[in-house]
Amino acid sequence: MFLLALISPVAGYPFAGSDPEIAGSINYFKTCQKSDGGFGELDRDSNPGTSTWVILALASTGENPTGWTKNGVSVMDYLRTIAPETVALDGTSETSKMILTLIAIGEDPRNFEGTDFVTLLKNKEKDSGQFGDHIYTTNWAVLALSAAGEDVSKSVQWLESQQNEDGGFGWTLNAESDNDDTASAVMALCSGGRTSSDTSIKSAVSFFRESQGNDGGFNYGGSSSSNTASDSWAIQALTAAGEKPATFTKNGNSPVDNLLSYRSSDGYFMWTSLLTDNPCRMTSSAVPALLGQPYPILPDKNTPVLSSPAQTPERKPTATPQITPSVSSAKQSGEARTVIDDFGTEVTIPSTPQRIISLAPANTEILYALGLGSRVVGITDYCNYPAETASVEKVGGYSSPNLEKVLAADPDLIVASFGNTEEVANRLRDFGLTVVSTNPLSIKDVLNDILLIGEATGTEQKAEELVADLQSRIDTISQTANTGKTQSKVTHMIWYDPLWVSGSATFQNEMFDLVNAENAFPEVEGWGVVSLESFIATDPEVIIVSSGAGMGEEGRDIIYNYVYEEPRFSEMNAVKNKRVYVIDADVIDRGGPRIVDALEQVATAIHPDLFTSPQAAATPNSEAAPLGVPVLVIACLGFLLLAGRRQKQ
Repeated sequence: MFLLALISPVAGYPFAGSDPEIAGSINYFKTCQKSDGGFGELDRDSNPGTSTWVILALASTGENPTGWTKNGVSVMDYLRTIAPETVALDGTSETSKMILTLIAIGEDPRNFEGTDFVTLLKNKEKDSGQFGDHIYTTNWAVLALSAAGEDVSKSVQWLESQQNEDGGFGWTLNAESDNDDTASAVMALCSGGRTSSDTSIKSAVSFFRESQGNDGGFNYGGSSSSNTASDSWAIQALTAAGEKPATFTKNGNSPVDNLLSYRSSDGYFMWTSLLTDNPCRMTSSAVPALLGQPYPILPDKNTPVLSSPAQTPERKPTATPQITPSVSSAKQSGEARTVIDDFGTEVTIPSTPQRIISLAPANTEILYALGLGSRVVGITDYCNYPAETASVEKVGGYSSPNLEKVLAADPDLIVASFGNTEEVANRLRDFGLTVVSTNPLSIKDVLNDILLIGEATGTEQKAEELVADLQSRIDTISQTANTGKTQSKVTHMIWYDPLWVSGSATFQNEMFDLVNAENAFPEVEGWGVVSLESFIATDPEVIIVSSGAGMGEEGRDIIYNYVYEEPRFSEMNAVKNKRVYVIDADVIDRGGPRIVDALEQVATAIHPDLFTSPQAAATPNSEAAPLGVPVLVIACLGFLLLAGRRQKQ
C-alpha cells in the first residue's frame, strides 16, 4: 500500500469537509458500518468503542450520523441497543463517551433509553473532584460533563494538581508523562475553562515541544514510533491550547505533515508507517484532528459544510522511503539451519545468530532462559525480564516497533510474535532480515516455542533440558492439585473499569483446568468484559488479579485494592474469606518459561492445603507502588491479549 504525499499540507490545514482528505475518509467509514447499525473493523463485529469514535468523527465533519443506515438499521438503533450495556459495565470512560456521543448528535444524555447518563457519571466523582481512580478517567469525565453544561471546576483543579514537573500528564497518579494523556488532559482543562494564558496549558505545550519526534509526530511513550492516534491527540490538544499545529515543527516537520503521511489511497489512516491496525478507529481519530476540532465535539460548533462525498482525486503517490540496513560486522558461525515457525513459514537461518532482536516480552524471556542474553541487541519497551534487559536497546512498542531502530541494531535474527502482525514481519523480511514468529495458544505451545527458538539459535540441547524441567513441574503441580477436594469456582481479573476477565481459550483457563478448578466465566471467549452485576452474581470462591494495571510490574496493588475497597463486593465469598490473590501480570499473562511459575501460584491460591509457600499475595490494603504504564496499554488491552489467542493462519 502506497502512502499519499501531499503537496502543501500546511497550507491546507485545517481542512474542510469537502476536501478529499476528509471526504475520502467518510467514504471509507461506509465500509466500517455493520448490519446492526454500529461500526467495526473489517471482518469484525461492531463494538461500542469503534462506533463511538466513528460517530464523533462524522459529527465533526458536519454529517448527521443518525441518518447512516445499513440494511435499514441505523446508528440510533445501535446506540439504543448498547445503552443498557453501557450502564451495566459501569465504566467511567464508557459512560463519558456515551454522553459525548449523544451530545454530538443532538440527543439528550440525561434521558436516553430511560437512563440519565449525566447523573450516572456524576455519581463517580470523588470529594477531590477526581473521577474513577485515574487521570485518564477524569479527563474523559470532564470532557463529557463540560459538554453537558455541568460545573467541572473542582475536577479541573484536581487535574492541574496532577501535572508532572515536565508539564505533561500520565495516565494515573504518579505515572510518567505521555503524549496521549497529556493531550486529553489539555482538552479537558480547556473545555473546563483554562486558556492558553494559564500556566498549566503553557507547561503542557512545552512538554509537547520536548517530546515531539524528528518526523514532527508524536508517540505514546518510550521508544515507540509516532502513530496516527498520538499525532491526532496532540494536534487536537494544540488546537485547544491556541497553537497552530501545522507550524508546530521539529526539523521542519509538523504533526499535520506526519499524520497525512499515514493516509492511504483508500481513505483510511494507518496506525504507523508499518502497521495497518484498526483502520476505522485510526481514521476516526485523524478526521477531527485534520478539521481542527478538539473534543468535545458539540453540535453547535461551526462544523465544515460537507458536500456529497466524492471519490478521492487521484494524486501522485510516493513510496515509503527506502532504508537499507548496514551489513553486519558481527562474526558469523555455525552451519545454516531451517526451521518452521508457528505460522508454518519455513525460515532458513544462514548461520548461528549473533545479533538477535526480540519483538515480544515472552520471546525475550525465552532467549535469556536459553543463555542468549549476550546476543540480544534489541527488545521492546515492555521487555523487562530478566533484570539484564534494562541495558538493552529498546526498539519500540509491542504493536509499534520502530523500523529505523530495528535496522540500526543490525540483527541477523528477529524473533517476532503474532501481536507484531504479519504485515510488520513481511516488511522486515523485505529488508532482507530473517524473521521467526511465535504464536503460543496453550502452555504446550509455549514449550514448543522454547524448542523452536532453541533450534533457530543453535541452543537445542539447552532448550530440550529447559522444556523437560518445565514439563516435569507441570505434571507434579497438576497431579498434586487433582488429589484435593472438588473444584472451586475461580476468576482471573485483569482490569476493573470496566471489569475484564479471562474466559475460555486463555492461558489462565488452561491453568484452572490443570489444577482442578472451574472458570467462573467460561462463556466469555478469550479475554472479555463482564458487567458488575454478573460478576457479583457469579460470586467466585477465589479471585486472582493481575498486578499493577493488568500489564507490567508497577502499581502492584491497583486492581487488588479495588476489589477490597469496592463496597458492592463486600459480601462476595472471595472478599469475605480473604481469598483474593495478586499474581505478577508479566508472569501469568506471558507465554514464556515463567508461565509454569504462574501455574504453581494459581494452584497454591486455589489449594492452600496442598501447596506451601505461596508467591501470590493475599494480604489486603498493602501500599501501592507508583505507576508508569501508558494509558494506551489499557486502551489496547483487548488487542494485545487477544493477539496471542487467535488461530494460526
